[in-house]
Amino acid sequence: MTEPLAESAPSKPAHSVRWRFWVFILFLYAVAGVWFLFTPAQDMVEKFFTRGWYRVMVGVMTPLTQWAPFSIALMLTIALIAGFPILWIGNWIYLRRWKKRSHWAGLLWGPKWAIAAAPVLIVWFVVFWGAGYQRVPVEKRLDLPTQEIQDTEAAQLRALLLAVIKRDLPPPEARDVNRTVAAIASTMKEVVAAWDGRAITMPSRVKATPKGFLLFNGTSGMCSPYTLEAQVDGGLPDAAFVHVAAHELGHIAGFCKEDEATLIGFVAGLRAGDPFARYACALDAYMDLARQLKKDEYKTAIEALPETAREDLKKANDAYKKYRITWFSQISWRVYDKYLQSQGIKEGRKNYSRGITLFTYVWRKGLVTL
Repeated sequence: MTEPLAESAPSKPAHSVRWRFWVFILFLYAVAGVWFLFTPAQDMVEKFFTRGWYRVMVGVMTPLTQWAPFSIALMLTIALIAGFPILWIGNWIYLRRWKKRSHWAGLLWGPKWAIAAAPVLIVWFVVFWGAGYQRVPVEKRLDLPTQEIQDTEAAQLRALLLAVIKRDLPPPEARDVNRTVAAIASTMKEVVAAWDGRAITMPSRVKATPKGFLLFNGTSGMCSPYTLEAQVDGGLPDAAFVHVAAHELGHIAGFCKEDEATLIGFVAGLRAGDPFARYACALDAYMDLARQLKKDEYKTAIEALPETAREDLKKANDAYKKYRITWFSQISWRVYDKYLQSQGIKEGRKNYSRGITLFTYVWRKGLVTL
């Protein structure tokens, strides 16, 4: 009577581990459901997440990600996209050939582990990054004057930005992207400490992806919510690379919404001690204002730029045309539009265009001078 008991004993711990694992997965699903159904108040998110937990997380993650010369997020993405199907097929063959299981057992292995991984990724996203979408809006945090922007005010701001562009336009030999990005990051750290009343750790650089890796779907930069890494497409010319890097660093600084990341990127870039930083960010802000003009006025605004600045714009436009796959980027942006809406940004990807509006409010209040 003791022999069968001795043989069956090892199966109990394995069954117990599987049971506990799936209980844990159900628990994570419950946590995710509670978050999305009963999202905490903005003041709580601001106090406990953005100015609390997130500061700790970015302080831990930044030294680790900066140590690696390559994008950890990119490596993980490639490993997931390539590795999961390989494991699925390999397990299917193993179950069928050596375990003599049915094809259904191999087929269902993939969906089973996808179901198990989903809540892990969702909770990971919320804890590392996603909760920040619910922080107090910057207009309220800084008590910005949000009255309607008049044409004369926009024209005045364009003129000031144009003056910065002409003053700080650097010659080719003075364009050191790494030095410039480090200057923006350092200034952004100071600005965020002043605005939030709490210091934050900032990376001194962003990571360049292989050329076209992001541009092919119409994206120029990305902040990974899982590793808190700022990445910019390596196919961008230097001036465009700098202003995109400023935006992505803004995300790392705790500004999840696209308009707020653009705002802090403009402010840090224009306040940086590096002339190339001021030039690149002033040019981007100037173009955002110019796009709001009528066709003839827009043409006049472009013609007012120095020839070198117009050439920088052409190089960036050429890079987008070279790598962009139109049909794929259209699908990608529709998906991203829904993603932003799911995070409480009702206008979706149109939120990008509000960055220059917020910058105008900040300039109006005197938080940045030109």
